[in-house]
Amino acid sequence: MPRAKLKDLDGYVTTSRVAKMFDLSSYLIKTRIEDGTFPTASRTSDSGVLLFDEAWIASVRDILRSTPPRKRRPHSTARPLAPSPKSFLGHEMGEAGWLPGWDDVIRYFEALAAASDRVETKVLGQSTEGRPYIVVAVSAPENVLPDARQRNREALAKLWDARHVSQEDVDSIVGESRSVGIVLASQHSNEIGAMLMTMQLAYDLAVATDQPTLDLLGATIALLVPSHNPDGIEMISKWYERWLGTPWEGVGMPWLYHPYVGHDNNRDWFMQTQPETRIYVDLHNREHPQAVFDMHQMGRLGPRFMVPPFIDPLDPNQDPLIQQGFAALGSHIAQRLTAAGKPGVVTNAIFDNYSPSLAYGNYHGSVDLLSEAASAKLATTVQLEEDDLNDDYGIDPTKRAWNQPLVWKCGSWSLADIVSYNLIAARAFLDHLARNRQQWLGDYAAHSARIAVRDEKPYAFVFPPDQRDPRATAELLATLQRGLVEVHEARGLFIADGIEFPAGSHVVRLDQPGGAFAKTLLEIQDYPDLRKWPNGPVLEPYDISGHTLPIQMGVRAIQIDEPLPDEIPLELLTQPVICAGSISAPAQDASVWIVDARSNAVSATIQELHRRSVPVYRAKRGDAASGIRIGDALVPISTTDRQTLAEIVGATGATIHAASLDGDIAVWRQNPVRLAVYKPWTASIDEGWARWVLEEYGYSYETVTTRDLRQGNLRQRFDALLIPEMSAEDVVSGRPEKTTEKDSYPPEYVGGLGEAGLESLRRFVADGGTLIAIDRATTAVIDALALPVENPMRDLTAEEFSCPGSLLRVVMDTTHPLGLGMPRETAVLFMSSVVFEGASDEVTTIGRYPNSNPRLSGWINGASRIEGKNALVDVAYGEGRAVLIGFRPYFRAQARGTYRIFFNAIDRAGFTDTEFPSNG
Repeated sequence: MPRAKLKDLDGYVTTSRVAKMFDLSSYLIKTRIEDGTFPTASRTSDSGVLLFDEAWIASVRDILRSTPPRKRRPHSTARPLAPSPKSFLGHEMGEAGWLPGWDDVIRYFEALAAASDRVETKVLGQSTEGRPYIVVAVSAPENVLPDARQRNREALAKLWDARHVSQEDVDSIVGESRSVGIVLASQHSNEIGAMLMTMQLAYDLAVATDQPTLDLLGATIALLVPSHNPDGIEMISKWYERWLGTPWEGVGMPWLYHPYVGHDNNRDWFMQTQPETRIYVDLHNREHPQAVFDMHQMGRLGPRFMVPPFIDPLDPNQDPLIQQGFAALGSHIAQRLTAAGKPGVVTNAIFDNYSPSLAYGNYHGSVDLLSEAASAKLATTVQLEEDDLNDDYGIDPTKRAWNQPLVWKCGSWSLADIVSYNLIAARAFLDHLARNRQQWLGDYAAHSARIAVRDEKPYAFVFPPDQRDPRATAELLATLQRGLVEVHEARGLFIADGIEFPAGSHVVRLDQPGGAFAKTLLEIQDYPDLRKWPNGPVLEPYDISGHTLPIQMGVRAIQIDEPLPDEIPLELLTQPVICAGSISAPAQDASVWIVDARSNAVSATIQELHRRSVPVYRAKRGDAASGIRIGDALVPISTTDRQTLAEIVGATGATIHAASLDGDIAVWRQNPVRLAVYKPWTASIDEGWARWVLEEYGYSYETVTTRDLRQGNLRQRFDALLIPEMSAEDVVSGRPEKTTEKDSYPPEYVGGLGEAGLESLRRFVADGGTLIAIDRATTAVIDALALPVENPMRDLTAEEFSCPGSLLRVVMDTTHPLGLGMPRETAVLFMSSVVFEGASDEVTTIGRYPNSNPRLSGWINGASRIEGKNALVDVAYGEGRAVLIGFRPYFRAQARGTYRIFFNAIDRAGFTDTEFPSNG
């Protein structure tokens, strides 16, 4: 920010002096000059500072006598025509028996913005299914103007990265800028109350004339995201309307409320795979909020409302200011709810904040606050007695305690109650940001400045260029860049921490504003061993405890524990890292194109070759002379040209070279696979992720339901059938007639495969099909097919063994079709998963845990019980086989180091023994 020099001030004063003189903000002064209310500045210094003389001050004093400034004008810009949600939509927000569709929400906010100069509605992008993703800005009119918004963004960007900003400038920005708060509502679209609340909140702020609200609007820019999941809002609205007035009114949907990821859309904050996530992250990166209020709902049988402080543990990479911010904001909100007579508010309970998949802002300078309101039956009111409530959330909702001082006395609970609690909480959130504006901005600046300085190890991470999977490496680096992490590339050889690295290495320094985000994603997690009391029962993590991206993605990253030398030839990359792939020019006698199977790109390449009807083979053995590794995809050079392959390489990032085969090489013909993916009526999140990953890599598949599997005749239609991760109970029995809250469920969605469906599975495999089961679903397959395999840890308690989300080492048989392209040792995501034992001619072990503690990152209790057990087995059954994968091979699209196991299981269903064409 430009500063006036002493020589410039002779006979003049600056904007800040004028602002104090007239009790206005510097922003308002500049805005009124721009809109013509005030005359132009007397002069502008060489450095761009506006300067004002006595004549200008006298002129403005006359203007203010005749026209009160907007800050203090009693009716400000409230317009009587601004529509309330009820007048526009015909319903109160939270009214029983009614939910709006997403188009209704869009129309309302557009109408409100058209009627009020305090409101701006903007479409930021398109959802997965093409619906508008909007943000609604609400503030004083002078703050909402485009130029003012942009000035605020630029000022806060300087606080985010203050490495080249003086303390004087920081103080000036803190004094003049507006705090920014985001209300992120209804990420989970069945948690509908927060979305409805944003419409009421925006209206209330748009028409208010009381001084506290005017002060709030003047000091803070509120950014309301009505829903992070527009597609799900539309699904829920139609589902609710379908069953309104029936015994099944208000029950949850039997499928995911997002096209792919369902509840996991708020576990996507660092991988950013979904369009909605990327839209929001772009908003956050652009606006630099000081706080985010992420508003959710939970089950209806516990407390009425939860806000932080969180329970232990917190991620050590979250700055102490962020963690204290949880306490300050959460306690303030709880106080205001209690003051309003709202019972059942609990703090310091239920949720930890350890995993960075849960929130983006906590690693980007903003306090990312969570709230959870008790649910109703969507828009249907429920009646609850004290005996209905439980302590499943770890706190008894019927007992008064220090963190729950006002107990809810039971009775009716409605969507209107949820909207009311949320409205008080959101207003308290914004009040805190406004009343403590300079404190929030100062803390934001202090946090960013502290993160950008590094005085302890580690100091950096280096990614050498010789990676097994260049595509996964580029994806990891691009993920960091989307999170505002600076990535450098070495332009020459350098030495760091005693290790010599070549040119082309990528370096992620931790002395940067995005350093905390980079560190939590790149380092190994050592999750604490927590107990309910000393030597008491274990306290398991709320979400995963090990998320180290290099380990999950199969990427080599070297931690640097010594400060980096100043002379390292590093260049900051200003464009996202991509994997362009490579293809060599063939020699004249070349007979085969060879696609490197060590990269996930080989799978996408094979699918694209299938689409172009190009024959593909897989190497059974390696051939050093031609550079063939076992599992490489082989394409006869006569069947396609280099230009075609170059197009494919450009899209997939594959590595391809040409060679001449001197003799025969053992191969399989890789045929296209007719794949089915089972979609149960229990809304399996893993099923959605499986579909997303398959589509990302070009695999064709057909979704089959419980009804399809019970019908049978599967082998005539499919070569492979995937049963995604779900409990054995979900596979066999499916959805019960009543929910856990004892609500009846529509009969057409009740039940699982049952005996008829299990018999269809047996026939499918016996007739030559490949049945692929993921994690807990393997138990149902083992039982249904009476396989000579068992899970020896099936009945262990958490005290005996627990590992709910860690990265574990597995030793692979890389010569088996399921291990093609894999390294001998890999990492798998174990999330309360299964292991296998069984000695039989029908059972082949491809992956097993080592005879030592397998933990690579995270937490495990009772590690010795898993040592030496099998993680991946292939079981022959009739003419077919069952592939049992006892971990999560594509978990949340993070575990890219084990994608190939998943793809190999599918591809192997298309293998036939043959000979490679002799003429290429």
